[in-house]
Amino acid sequence: MRGEGSEVSLEIRLPEGVSVDFGALPDRQVKWPADANNYCVHTGEKSTFYYSDASFSNPELNGPVFLGSGRHRLLLSTKLEPMSERLFVIISENGTLNKI
Repeated sequence: MRGEGSEVSLEIRLPEGVSVDFGALPDRQVKWPADANNYCVHTGEKSTFYYSDASFSNPELNGPVFLGSGRHRLLLSTKLEPMSERLFVIISENGTLNKI
């Protein structure tokens, strides 16, 4: 994905007990967008943090995205935030897919 206007759709399944936070670190959700280029994978009691060159946001471009266990249909698109001119990967969910 390069530049504003790129789009990728995908379906993922997060196993029971696994969740992912995009654009935030635990207990620092209010720090968005400062932490927007981080994501965290939670598996049971363990949390693993990752740095990304990408910055992540919800569709409203005002906060992080949290995905819980289950199947998800996602649309990833890129958008330039006008105030900072920072390029974000917008994560939109078309619903949790429990029957796939």
